[in-house]
Amino acid sequence: MKELKTILCLSVCLAFGACSHNTGRARLAPVPEMLVAEGSAAYNVKDLGATRAAASLDAQKNAVRRIAELFMDDSSRAENYAALEAGLLKTPQLYVAKYKVVSEGSDGTLYRESVKVWVYMDKIASALGGLSLTGAQGFKPRAALVSRETGKGSVFSSAFRNAISKNSVLDIEDFPFTLNSPADAGDEALLKAASEAGADLLLSAKAEASASGGGMNMGFFPSRADASVKVYDVRAGKELFAVAKQGSAIDSSEAASFSKALAAAGELLAKETALKAERLLKAEATVRIKVWGLNGIDSLEKLKSHLSGLEIKALRLESYLNGEAVFSVVPNRFDTQELASAALRGDPLLGLALEGVSPQEIVFTTK
Repeated sequence: MKELKTILCLSVCLAFGACSHNTGRARLAPVPEMLVAEGSAAYNVKDLGATRAAASLDAQKNAVRRIAELFMDDSSRAENYAALEAGLLKTPQLYVAKYKVVSEGSDGTLYRESVKVWVYMDKIASALGGLSLTGAQGFKPRAALVSRETGKGSVFSSAFRNAISKNSVLDIEDFPFTLNSPADAGDEALLKAASEAGADLLLSAKAEASASGGGMNMGFFPSRADASVKVYDVRAGKELFAVAKQGSAIDSSEAASFSKALAAAGELLAKETALKAERLLKAEATVRIKVWGLNGIDSLEKLKSHLSGLEIKALRLESYLNGEAVFSVVPNRFDTQELASAALRGDPLLGLALEGVSPQEIVFTTK
């Protein structure tokens, strides 16, 4: 009997020990983050309740927008603002745990409120990812496109750009020099301009449309467009590859026929360029930066702004949970020791302390 009691006691102790061990290792549940947001609405003196509710909802919307922008890069914010408005910002209350009005009052024709809003950051990040609003996955190289074509239009250029933007490793951006380059500018001059603008790749494209003969006597104008592109590595200053394609069309108008041929050539050239780029361009190596002990949204915003100012190509906030932020970074030079030192040198009063560095990861804490 004594042996049985001993066995039972040991079993209970082991069970409690196992429970205690598992609890210690369990991941903490996400805690809503608090931030102060301002909201306003048209002041309806006849229905103060509705006015206050509208101002509170506007404050919630502004709070959700502020958090969403932390997970978005500059280009995704500019290009997808309408999608953000139609998505998360249409129903901001879905991402709010609670809110508390701190101050309120009329201001001319408006009613303003200052509101403490507790938001679910993990839900916002997940919703943005589902809508593909967090920016280009895999950090696409920044490509500058300089295009020349028959006539004064941009049919070929538009068709090429639109086609290559779909499922391509290339991300064509607008740079000032691409809009103002002289028609006779050589690729060497364009490479220099691309380097000064911060582009990773230069795409130098051209297309020429001409009549292809046959059919003109029947009131139709067959035509063809010969198109080509050279893709350069801007930093290395060398050509990576070149592609040439031909498009054709027919129409009762010569101008319309030329336009259709240029568009067809642009699409065909883009598809072949995307395929070659997929095979030849290596994905950019990323570094993960973890920072523990951040004290709320203000600190997170300061940290992101600080990291954005380092010598890097791209930055994305992957997650923020209970004071721990995780960023993915593509540095100009793949040297994590150098990157960590640069982050410490420009510390924006966060009190960063280096905890560890590996070839793929840097870990900081805040004092």
